[in-house]
Amino acid sequence: MKQLIKSAVKVSAVSAIACALTFLSTLSANAQSKEGLKGSYVGGSFTTGSGITSLNIYGRYDYPKLPISVRGSVAVIDGSGDTDTFFQPAVTYDLPIGDKANAYAGAGLAFGSGDSTAFLNAGAETEIATNVVVFGDLIVPLEDDTDAGFGIGLGYRF
Repeated sequence: MKQLIKSAVKVSAVSAIACALTFLSTLSANAQSKEGLKGSYVGGSFTTGSGITSLNIYGRYDYPKLPISVRGSVAVIDGSGDTDTFFQPAVTYDLPIGDKANAYAGAGLAFGSGDSTAFLNAGAETEIATNVVVFGDLIVPLEDDTDAGFGIGLGYRF
């Protein structure tokens, strides 16, 4: 029963992300053309979920002519006294929601320490000062025994 509830929560989270992005897409289509956040950046983030915290080196590579980005992070995870390193590459679809602001959703793979899992992610990013980006995202692992995590961070855009 517990596995069924966890699976239902994950499906609900992914559905909510999809509905939110669809809603934002509709708003974006009805508004004037928005530029969104252009350019790549690198920075750091803090992620928490499932009783685990991690510090990450995070980056985004923006494909200038396509609405996609390649994102990735190196996470140093502290779980119950153990420290592990995970690599988390992802590909996301970027949706401009304002001048120098995007919402994004995608999928990736987290691997390290002999373990790996696929995940879905969604988030938002915006420039808060010249070349300074703040971002936050939700990561939903597709593994039944792992809960979703939330991360927030700062980056330098170049």
